Amino acid sequence: MNHDCPICRLSFFREPGYYVGAMIINYGITAGILITAFLVSQTFPEMWHASPELKIVVWMAVAIVLSLIFVPFSRGMWLAIDYWMEPWVE
Repeated sequence: MNHDCPICRLSFFREPGYYVGAMIINYGITAGILITAFLVSQTFPEMWHASPELKIVVWMAVAIVLSLIFVPFSRGMWLAIDYWMEPWVE
């Protein structure tokens, strides 16, 4: 992620702990997708014959990958929400 906006030079790193809201957004998106996928997979139990231990490992791996994929998007959404609620002046 860029440190500053290339157009207006506004700093994207506001203060320590600023992106805690982005982590909450990321968690919500990841959990929503995983819960939906899990519930859909429960309607088709015969699709994947694997041990419960293997299924847990696979779901954990999917959760980690999804959360890493959504990091830049959640940071951008958090910046947009913060700017919308309180426009920055620098």
